[in-house]
Amino acid sequence: MSEPSPEVHRALEAILFLADEPLSVTVLAQAVETGRREVEAVLRELAEGYAERRSGISLKEVAGGWRLMPHPEAAPYVEQFILSTRHARLTKASLETLAIVAYKQPVTRHQVSSIRGVDSEGVLRALMERGLL
Repeated sequence: MSEPSPEVHRALEAILFLADEPLSVTVLAQAVETGRREVEAVLRELAEGYAERRSGISLKEVAGGWRLMPHPEAAPYVEQFILSTRHARLTKASLETLAIVAYKQPVTRHQVSSIRGVDSEGVLRALMERGLL
């Protein structure tokens, strides 16, 4: 078996970084057009590398696939960060959008954008993520 290329390492790491759920070796092998054995070897190498460097992230095999996740020792900091961003002040655009929704409901995304005169997709998404819509 030949040594996997640096591009395979890079590609797997990038795909895992973007994934929002564990990815199976089969899915990853198809994505990087490499054999399952090579992908498994790279995944184990990446996981060991994160552990050896005492990185803030770890690569774990969970739920039938592989996933990048925060290291458990970083949990208090991650939790504090998540909670602080949820309590951040609302932007003018967010407040304006909330006012339109409150006044006009039920209202569509298109109607909100039309009333504001600008594309409101990002603002609406942010408000939904914060549980305000």
